[in-house]
Amino acid sequence: MKSSLKNMVLVLFTITAVSALLVGLVDNITKDTIAATELNAKNIAKFEVLNAAESEAVVGEEQVFAIGDFEVVVSTVVSKSDSNIVKGYAVEAPSITRSGYGGRIKLMVGFVEEAGNVTISGVKVLAQSETPGLGANMTQPGNALEKSILKKNPAALTFEVKKKNGSFDSLTGSTISSRAYVNAVETAYAGYLKAKGELDETKVVGADSASGATNSKRAAESEVVEEVAEDVDTASGATTTEECQMENNVTEEEK
Repeated sequence: MKSSLKNMVLVLFTITAVSALLVGLVDNITKDTIAATELNAKNIAKFEVLNAAESEAVVGEEQVFAIGDFEVVVSTVVSKSDSNIVKGYAVEAPSITRSGYGGRIKLMVGFVEEAGNVTISGVKVLAQSETPGLGANMTQPGNALEKSILKKNPAALTFEVKKKNGSFDSLTGSTISSRAYVNAVETAYAGYLKAKGELDETKVVGADSASGATNSKRAAESEVVEEVAEDVDTASGATTTEECQMENNVTEEEK
């Protein structure tokens, strides 16, 4: 009986050890594959947001900056035939002061300089966890948010959704997601200005927006509840699932 028990323990230990080893090996292989896939997606996005063909352009200098407590990467894309010809700047940036329903948004935003004027040439969503059919629609080409700012000078934009007197159209029923997207674009613009040596540092570190304004936690929570109330389904009079859940989360935090 004792011998049988020892054998069972030994077998279980061996199975557990082998399983742990296999899981570790698979995790390492998968980790490298995922990292390579993400890097490739970012490189492709750099050309996409600048409408530049990979056969005609290459990524030149890459600069990493701290905007607030977050990292922003600015890539200079140049002509393949002449590195002195700058095609534009591709900026990888997260939403800093605003999170979407599912967390922070990360974008790649293209900035092009022509005849002394700067315009936004494209936006690509790199990471988001928003609700399918609602906030996740920000990944769709030509969505309302993107269309609001393409070919426009970022210096002339008010980085807010239109219902908050800003320049950006919102995704239907997804004000929270939309405002996180807007904030990520603003962060990207700050990164571009940083790379050009034109950023006013006093207006971004710990700030709620480029204006330098900040919100207390309770003020921010009240704002979320207000957004929930605004995102009402006009057909049924019911708020969307995404916004109702956010409202419930805020309510629980206040208890």
